[in-house]
Amino acid sequence: MATKINEGTEFAIPLKNIVGLIAATAIAVWAYFGIVERIGHLELKSMQAETKIEHSYNWTNNFKPPEAVADSVKRVRKMELHIKELEMRIKFLESKN
Repeated sequence: MATKINEGTEFAIPLKNIVGLIAATAIAVWAYFGIVERIGHLELKSMQAETKIEHSYNWTNNFKPPEAVADSVKRVRKMELHIKELEMRIKFLESKN
């Protein structure tokens, strides 16, 4: 004979089992939200790092030294070439003697 279940059907569950189910549910909810929070935190840090890297990349690629520095570099290079030329002349003159 089949048992009929309706609004008046009663069944008993030990209190220890109910407390266990509530505790397990609470732990599962706590773990879920902890994992979701950790994922959100890691995504935020990843986006911040990506933004910082992109900013550094753009700054590095678009960097132009100040005009005074660029002029100094040109003058130093010109002086280096002039010194090299003088060294070659000295070697030439020494080899003649």
